[in-house]
Amino acid sequence: MTLQDALSSLTVPELKQRCSLIPDLRAANRKDQLIADIKGYLLSESLDKLVARLTELERNAVAEAVHNWDGHFHAVGFEAKYGSLPAPFSDDPLSWLSRRRKDSQDSMLKLFFYQQTIPADLAARLAQRVPAPPPLRVETLDDEQLPETVRIQRPTSEDPEPLRRASTEMLVHQDLPAVLRLVAQGGLGVGAKTGLASAAAIRRIESVLLGGDWYDPEDDADLPRWAGGPIRPIRPFAWPLLLQTGGLAKIDGNKLGLTAKGKKALSQPVHEVVKQLFERWQRKGKPDELRRVDLIKGQTSKGVRLTAPVDRRFVIEDALRDCCPVGEWLSIDDLFRQMKAAGYRFVISGNPWKLYLTEANYGSLGYEGNASFEVLEARYTLAYLFEYLATLGLIDVAYVRPYRARPDYYDLWGADSFSFLSRYDGLQYLRLNALGAYCLDLSEHYAAQAAERPPLFRIGPDLQLELLRAPEPAEQLQLEQIATPAEAGRWQLDPAQLLARGTDADERERSRQFLESSVEGEAPAELSDLLARIEERASALTDAGPARLIQCRDAALAAMLSTDPATAAHCSRAGERHLCVPEKKLNAFRKGLARLDFVLPELAP
Repeated sequence: MTLQDALSSLTVPELKQRCSLIPDLRAANRKDQLIADIKGYLLSESLDKLVARLTELERNAVAEAVHNWDGHFHAVGFEAKYGSLPAPFSDDPLSWLSRRRKDSQDSMLKLFFYQQTIPADLAARLAQRVPAPPPLRVETLDDEQLPETVRIQRPTSEDPEPLRRASTEMLVHQDLPAVLRLVAQGGLGVGAKTGLASAAAIRRIESVLLGGDWYDPEDDADLPRWAGGPIRPIRPFAWPLLLQTGGLAKIDGNKLGLTAKGKKALSQPVHEVVKQLFERWQRKGKPDELRRVDLIKGQTSKGVRLTAPVDRRFVIEDALRDCCPVGEWLSIDDLFRQMKAAGYRFVISGNPWKLYLTEANYGSLGYEGNASFEVLEARYTLAYLFEYLATLGLIDVAYVRPYRARPDYYDLWGADSFSFLSRYDGLQYLRLNALGAYCLDLSEHYAAQAAERPPLFRIGPDLQLELLRAPEPAEQLQLEQIATPAEAGRWQLDPAQLLARGTDADERERSRQFLESSVEGEAPAELSDLLARIEERASALTDAGPARLIQCRDAALAAMLSTDPATAAHCSRAGERHLCVPEKKLNAFRKGLARLDFVLPELAP
């Protein structure tokens, strides 16, 4: 669009109003003359006079449009960066009062913007006169600067609420192996079609997570569903879905079991497995995280046209990569400011009229402002960050309970009874950690931070374990697999359990490492002897697979078949008249028999 095109689309009164903004230009009566006069003035050196009269906010609007937004004005991004809008862009087009505001009518921006766009020829001239705007600056915090409390305005109280912190990078190094071992034990019930964990499975998973879920049971107010409902589970809900999406677990009937890839993951570095899970969730993860914001109704209605979650996730990934300094705390509101200002936006639904709060007609999100960034994009982002990326250990989190933590939905119809819009509303700060930087390809290498823990137990000559501290959930699970409880604070190593688990070489090594790394001082010789004996016995026998036992007519025939070149390579003697033929060599054995003019009858069904 050129300036000529833009001016031609205006009426004579609109042209005269714009002409009145130019102090040394007298308004003509004919439209063609008005257009020629305004165009000639704006495309001449006289443009400098108009630029000099711009307020700082107006100058920033022009600078953002011509240098960053291809001549267009983006109200959401501008307000996020500067905190307010210039008069012409803050008007409500449906409001009679807004259209009569003098500051809106007198704004110099009306000479530059036409339907929120600066014509291309005028934009080129303005770009030479208005410098590029500085980037958005946001404050980041270190651990000492992060506040201890957050003030939440609630109907019953405005007391400060403690800000809880979680260094998730340390958690996932314990949680991932613990959940994998729990799945390997079997018994975790999931929906046969949905893959969602049952209530009992959720409780079992939470019991092995270091620190449990983000919220304790006492944090979960007894709210009816229309007021928000439960805020738990979050972490235990996410783990089964992450493992299934990553191919580490699969549904067997209505139970969850480890795949071969999942068993292998137990012996792989945790950060490599986490990166694989993250990449798989980005592309394949389901269900849609928006489904967990269950106060937003209509998500499965016909015609809602929800966008693909993968497209939204990649936008958030780019925002994290570009907006979050590694190792520094950033408020979630500042992340949202940057997303809006820098254009990290995504569409949730092609038809937001189908989404609603409380009631499909009056509460529809299709009304002006109801499908804003805060209602849809922000709530989706909070769910994605707090339930999946924090669970995977990519971002550290600081949070409060969600009740009234984000008041940006209060004006929506039907939301007056809500205590929150999503269970993730309590997320206040995030910090991209070293594991997150590695998974986002911001660093090529990752060095795990080993958790410093005091010894868990001491071992006596009788192979009894005396606990020196309370075991962490993963340690408790490991103890239960190799020992039996004795008296209070003591466990007895069980050689039978150790041998049973020792049939797998990786499990033998994990049990050995656990015992040797958790013991105080030197392990007794009796433990070394036990582990050596288990190693010897567990590796003494090998399962060679299924085989057929063939009975020969007499010993002479068995001897001949076990030595003749046609059949000898495919069988071995198993007694005087019997041959053993591995199942995988059975066809070759039959062909050898045929060359010797023998036939092996088929096994009767």
